[in-house]
Amino acid sequence: MTDVVMLEAALFQLRAAASDVDPESAPQLGLCISVLANAIAAGHDTVNAAIVNDIEFATNDLIAAIDELPQTDADCLAPLLAVLREDLAALKSATALDPGLIAQICRFHSKLRERMKAIERQTYVEGGSAPLPHPPEALREEAIPIASQLAEAGFPTPALDTLIVEPGSTPIRDLFDELEVIVG
Repeated sequence: MTDVVMLEAALFQLRAAASDVDPESAPQLGLCISVLANAIAAGHDTVNAAIVNDIEFATNDLIAAIDELPQTDADCLAPLLAVLREDLAALKSATALDPGLIAQICRFHSKLRERMKAIERQTYVEGGSAPLPHPPEALREEAIPIASQLAEAGFPTPALDTLIVEPGSTPIRDLFDELEVIVG
């Protein structure tokens, strides 16, 4: 099942149990529950890897807020949080990026790292400069299918999109960071 119905049910139970927590000791709890509810609602019609990542991020914030509660309140919410985590793990598994795409991104990432290191080394060399590996035009060709597949999975890729349209205008660090956030 690749929908969010199970997450909605777990969140409903968690929200009900959280209403018994003293508001003085849980200033962030309500906010984190609302953010998670919004992330789950975003996946109501369509679920993809990007939406699941957003749900996971919101869940991690909620976990942090629960960890700050008095132990008795945290213990009360723990079983419900465990159910939410299990449902999220199942949804994450069902919507995971294709292993072939991840391997392709990792190879591209390695080329970006190699180019960044060469650029950095070049700043220390006086006078001579060897050609840099992996020119932007070649990187552009590799970026096209990656960006397309990531768009299908719901991930915005502004740095990759800029590389595709204007090779050489996107800082390598931006490309590197964008892919690192997506793949983790």
